[in-house]
Amino acid sequence: MSVRDRDINITPSILDRLIDLDPRSSNEAPKSRLAGIADLKSSVRRDLEWLLNSRRVIGEIDERLEEVPRSLAIYGLPDFTGIGAKNPNEQARMIGAIEEAIEIFEPRFRDVVVTLEPISLVDKQLTFRIAANLDIEPTPEPVVFDTFMQFGSGEIKVREA
Repeated sequence: MSVRDRDINITPSILDRLIDLDPRSSNEAPKSRLAGIADLKSSVRRDLEWLLNSRRVIGEIDERLEEVPRSLAIYGLPDFTGIGAKNPNEQARMIGAIEEAIEIFEPRFRDVVVTLEPISLVDKQLTFRIAANLDIEPTPEPVVFDTFMQFGSGEIKVREA
């Protein structure tokens, strides 16, 4: 095991630390950096899917309420069901909403880029690619997720690319 692999530890999110996958064991075995990064990517994928499947319930925000745009009141995405998926303006709006939600509610990501893949009318879904850097020490870890949005339901599935 290299010095780098042995000396650097990845701290899981608070949610992952609270979830006990093996309640019979009173302590966790130490993980290598590689295993820690794999676990982190898995939890980030799960959290990203939860974020993108949440719908905002608040409409227009009074501009005098300066903190609301970065609060849980706007957690998630606007409801995009029933929009014109082929409309370039709507596509740009979706991409912007995804980037904004990630920027506000996923602090582990840096340099987020969201792109829309060619539309698949056969599969009845939109495919977005989300590329970012996981903000971990000592060097950021690049991640890419393929994100599939069903036309009818608006349900989103996130898979590591």
